[in-house]
Amino acid sequence: MIVFSNIHKYVNGDRYYLNSIIKSLWNDRSPKERRKIYGDWVDAYKFEPDIEKAQLFFLTYQWTYYCNQDKVSQAWDEVNAAKTHLKPIVIFSCGDNPANVPFKDVILFESAGYRSTPGMRYHSAQPSYIPDYLEVYCDGQLKLRTKQDEPVIGFCGLASTSPIEIFFRKLRLKWEQRQYQQGKLKWEPPPFEPSSFRTRVLRQFEDQPGIQTNYILRKRYRAGVTEDKSLHHPVKVEFVNNILNSDYTVCMRGGGNFSVRFYETLCLGRIPIFIDTDCLLPFQDEIDYKSYFPWIDLKDLPYAAEIIRNFHNKLSEDDFIDLQKACRKLWEEHMTQDGFHRDFVRKMKTFLEYD
Repeated sequence: MIVFSNIHKYVNGDRYYLNSIIKSLWNDRSPKERRKIYGDWVDAYKFEPDIEKAQLFFLTYQWTYYCNQDKVSQAWDEVNAAKTHLKPIVIFSCGDNPANVPFKDVILFESAGYRSTPGMRYHSAQPSYIPDYLEVYCDGQLKLRTKQDEPVIGFCGLASTSPIEIFFRKLRLKWEQRQYQQGKLKWEPPPFEPSSFRTRVLRQFEDQPGIQTNYILRKRYRAGVTEDKSLHHPVKVEFVNNILNSDYTVCMRGGGNFSVRFYETLCLGRIPIFIDTDCLLPFQDEIDYKSYFPWIDLKDLPYAAEIIRNFHNKLSEDDFIDLQKACRKLWEEHMTQDGFHRDFVRKMKTFLEYD
């Protein structure tokens, strides 16, 4: 894939904010060194400084950079240049907030967007990249669970706060929403208070006949451990063990409209219970996610326990084993960096065929 970005807009001190594809190409390293640092996926791209010879135009930096640095006009210049030269333009946006780009008919990949956002030529999530947890925690082996009569539903994370904390969180959120509506905040806040939403979701499975819960409810993100992010910190190990020791793990949004836990669950070969809040998933138009795991729309939340019981009861012992393997394979083939870029190149080629 031959790609263009405006290298004349590049400032070396802002290298951190480059989109990952361009960052992998704008250096003096050999192909071997690039593969070692970034992965084999870098071989799928070649930078072309002449826009006429390129197939795709990448917005040089992540969209968050232009917003936070008050350089949206520079992004407009790049988008207009791409359209003038009839090149599809691809925008990447990271972070917990929806991008809400002001451009139409662009290709947007973001972490926390809403599926229903209109006006995009193509709109998809980019995965939350994580190390291979089987290598880190399981000696490289997929630890399969046998099917029991009652499904074990797990969750470990921020979902337990006092009524006073919830009150002040909701009050702050209302203030942020009002500030955003008045144009005083750059980034759109959540539509509801996330920790109380999580509590409401988890309660749907508690004290329900035919269901066992395996919850570790925390009052702070990562139990308040923010400095030490080691993969072997006891807080992280407890989180991973909660997934491994459950049949299903509840995956729902936090402050951003996405769940890193979703990718972690698939990586470990466990079955997510996906709570859909108008979420984006990678290449959702091509991957039939609903065939892999229980998918619960918000309107169906009161029936969540029944949905899981029915889902679990329909599985044979072999089906349950096969589904764990399929979830792991889904992560390997589509949620790793190599898998995502393989899908990305294939998808972009379809646009080029029709241009």
